[in-house]
Amino acid sequence: MNRKIISATAMVVMAVTSPAALAVAQAPAKASTPATTTTSYSAKSVGPTVEATKLGVKQAPNASKAPAAYDAHVGAGRNVALMVVGGAALVVGAVIGGAAGLLIAVAGAAVGLYGLYYFIQ
Repeated sequence: MNRKIISATAMVVMAVTSPAALAVAQAPAKASTPATTTTSYSAKSVGPTVEATKLGVKQAPNASKAPAAYDAHVGAGRNVALMVVGGAALVVGAVIGGAAGLLIAVAGAAVGLYGLYYFIQ
């Protein structure tokens, strides 16, 4: 009887955390088209300058400080990994059976639910 309950619980958890359900939940927002920037060249002074001594990549002086686009996958990697490991532990616990399998299944359920809790937030 325990094996059937654990197997049913594992199937429910795997269905909830399936890649298709996660793909819908993590669908990225539609990105707006980037605006074209125009650069204006100003007259340079004659002779050495402090700016000429700087090496490396320089930021354009008129570059706008636009906020970065929202990334829909921020923070989801660890949470999804916890859910997958928890689901796998549920299945392994159901296959092993007995007291050891029950312990593994319960620990897997706890890990999966922990990942799901932080994934939803």
